[in-house]
Amino acid sequence: MTTTVPAQADPLPQWAPIGNTLYTFGDANFCTGAITVDLEAARGRPGFVRAHVTPQGYQRGPCGNHVMLGWVGSAGFRHQDVYVRTGAARGDTVTVDLWVGMGPAKIMADTWPVQGPFAEWYLYVP
Repeated sequence: MTTTVPAQADPLPQWAPIGNTLYTFGDANFCTGAITVDLEAARGRPGFVRAHVTPQGYQRGPCGNHVMLGWVGSAGFRHQDVYVRTGAARGDTVTVDLWVGMGPAKIMADTWPVQGPFAEWYLYVP
């Protein structure tokens, strides 16, 4: 008899002193909205962090935003642009894998061009 265990990502110890939500203006109609960014370790890929970027909805939507993810870790300094778009309801999540490198790291996220407060994480990447 065999049993299967659901796949789980490695733990990703992290601290987000400002939180994980970006409050912003969209790219049309002076719409305002919020975007959440959640991080987890990429299962089976040491040194990678998986970022889930989700628009929570815009007033006067549909609207969208570029979200710039920037990080520094043992792999050096890098960045990646992610575009999200939705109407008044929560939109589809865009997921990207970031090569951060193993060990201590810092990740920041903000809309581009900058239109509101940023979010940041201090973490230890497995």
